Amino acid sequence: MKTNFFLALLFLTVLASAGGGCSPFTKVYSEEEPGINLSKYHTFDWLRNAEVNNGNSGPLWLSDGVQGKIRTSVESQMSRFGFRPCDDKPDLMLHYHIVIKNEVLYVRDWTCGGVFETPGNYDRCHRVQPVHYREGTLIIDFIDTKTGNQVWRGAAIGVLDDMVPEEADLRIKQAVEAIFQKFPEKPIPHPDPEPKLPSSNL
Repeated sequence: MKTNFFLALLFLTVLASAGGGCSPFTKVYSEEEPGINLSKYHTFDWLRNAEVNNGNSGPLWLSDGVQGKIRTSVESQMSRFGFRPCDDKPDLMLHYHIVIKNEVLYVRDWTCGGVFETPGNYDRCHRVQPVHYREGTLIIDFIDTKTGNQVWRGAAIGVLDDMVPEEADLRIKQAVEAIFQKFPEKPIPHPDPEPKLPSSNL
């Protein structure tokens, strides 16, 4: 019970640091090369190098399925912003990598000196309890093909719990969407479908 109690405190802390919303990510950020005009890029391809920083990642996050889901999610977002895939002299080369590491969060042990032990003294406890958890970071880089310079980077950081593959797929999709919300250009609006004419009864 105490373990579950501290895990609950951990996720309350995570949500507070994320602004009190429902996002599963503690931080989402982006950075771009100063003075760069991202609207001049139109096509992209993927770099053919390792995508995963193998720290404490484990087989789930190294699987081909997970890496394929990342690429599919990124390509979907690229399409929203008008980028087209191209394997012949693309404007941008895309690269991503995953970093997973063990972290420790120290939370106040509210169970010591609680109301059941010392009534009226529950607010005087200064003992803390370490909570161990895994933190995952997904990083996406845009690299100018001609210069080799990184022109944009987006990243999402979140707490990883035990997930079935379907939950991991959803978390990846959410991470990519959150990253592209930081992209400085506006997505291309899709044209409204032509209105359907009412069917005639004649």
